[in-house]
Amino acid sequence: MTDDAVMSLRDIVPTLERWQKGIADEDVDLIASAFTETALFQGLGPEPVFGREGVRGYYGSQPDPLTVEYEVLRFVPIGEQAAVAYLKAVFHPRGRDPRPTYLTLVFHRVREAWLIEHYHVSLIA
Repeated sequence: MTDDAVMSLRDIVPTLERWQKGIADEDVDLIASAFTETALFQGLGPEPVFGREGVRGYYGSQPDPLTVEYEVLRFVPIGEQAAVAYLKAVFHPRGRDPRPTYLTLVFHRVREAWLIEHYHVSLIA
């Protein structure tokens, strides 16, 4: 594999921006489009959800409109088809205190797009 073949952080930024915009716009279809059809999603609820339908349901059930700010703290490519990213993300529910979290995301290349295959959130105490 050449250095040009290894993915970089810039490859996942469009996916993260789509997820972020979907959250701000309350557009569950846009949010879900950042995920694979087989995604494992562990949000702050007690049970994981699966696939784009699960992601739509999770974000569609949020009690308050949200925005999110994020910072990628660590990015590790895993070959040519996958990567892991560790983020600090602060969710801002309208009218409530911010919710700082850490996110672990696994990205998978699906055709020419980098999509989220695994999402796990942890609250920062």
